[in-house]
Amino acid sequence: MASSSELSLAAARPAPLFIERRRKPRKNRELYIDAFRGLMALLMVQGHVFDHLVAPIARALPLYQFEVMFHGSTAPGFLFASGFVAGLPRAPLSVRASLRRARRLLFVLGTGYFLHLPYLSLWKILARATAEEKADLLACNPLQLIAVTQLGLLALQWMAGRRWVVVAAVTAIAIIAAGPLVWASHLSSRLPMALGAYVDMSAAPSQFPLFPFASFVLAGTVAGAWLGRTDRTTRRRRALRAAAALVAAGVLLAFALRGRVDFWYVSPAYVLLRMGGLVLILVGIEWMTATPTPAARALALVGHETLLVYVLHLVLLFGGVVMHSPLSAYAEQMGFAGAAAVLVAMLPVLYAAAWLWNRLKIRYTHAARLVLAFVTVYVAWEFLTRPW
Repeated sequence: MASSSELSLAAARPAPLFIERRRKPRKNRELYIDAFRGLMALLMVQGHVFDHLVAPIARALPLYQFEVMFHGSTAPGFLFASGFVAGLPRAPLSVRASLRRARRLLFVLGTGYFLHLPYLSLWKILARATAEEKADLLACNPLQLIAVTQLGLLALQWMAGRRWVVVAAVTAIAIIAAGPLVWASHLSSRLPMALGAYVDMSAAPSQFPLFPFASFVLAGTVAGAWLGRTDRTTRRRRALRAAAALVAAGVLLAFALRGRVDFWYVSPAYVLLRMGGLVLILVGIEWMTATPTPAARALALVGHETLLVYVLHLVLLFGGVVMHSPLSAYAEQMGFAGAAAVLVAMLPVLYAAAWLWNRLKIRYTHAARLVLAFVTVYVAWEFLTRPW
């Protein structure tokens, strides 16, 4: 679970419905955390629906450009929120907990690649997939970025011990600063595509390469450790100061780098301004959920099941190797009213799926694990053994 329109995920091609295996939320995990994740996930759904369905003539209207401006924060917010949750537990984790998290992240990584499969057959991909299809398959997108960055963070926590927060912050700053230089060097063109896709957008149609978007995940983990473990008053004070510092630094860099670095995507100014805005949104969500309401709990439930919501909305919107989406025929054919109607119809489906899966995990934990294991093994078996 990056964008003005440049960070749209409309190119995603979902595959089997994989579901995040996660237990009941910890009792000390506050409502605002999952509500923030839920808000980012739902805004991402809205952006994908409109990007995929709205006709080109309507995209030239000011209303669409206004929507794109707000949609630009959803993907960075999705990345930041994933990191925030990862930064909450004390680190380094035990060996058992580390292995459990690594296994979950590898599952997320595999799901990310499955979402872009052109065919549900390894042999057909090797024999028939076009260069464009292979590039799309190997592209680095949100799930791959989150999984790879957090796997690296897991190793960093073991190496740095209790100092991991400082090291993670320094690493995030280094990624932000190095981004323009890495892109200008065209390093990805000298690497195998599977690796180059993680560097920038030139080797493959990666919409979320490590430079600079891994910094959002790392910044989220630092925020989770620095803000998520404190009392509410301290958290708000720290968050407001951090947001002010990030926005001020972003504004200064925007003027300093004007004409030298493209503002969108890789500019340090862009990254810092987005981060500052996300911290402010986090503060606002915490304030709104201070008194739990049914709406806040519903948003938090969606946030707790972000992987399911992310995958399912792509399946419904784009189809994939296991099913055809009826909405494919309406791609770039609708006006705002039609796209809004699709969004309104989709949201209850996503919420119901999240609620059912969450109830199953809580009441029948063993059964939920068996379902997840069966789906994973079955799809992997089909992919490896199906000749065509």
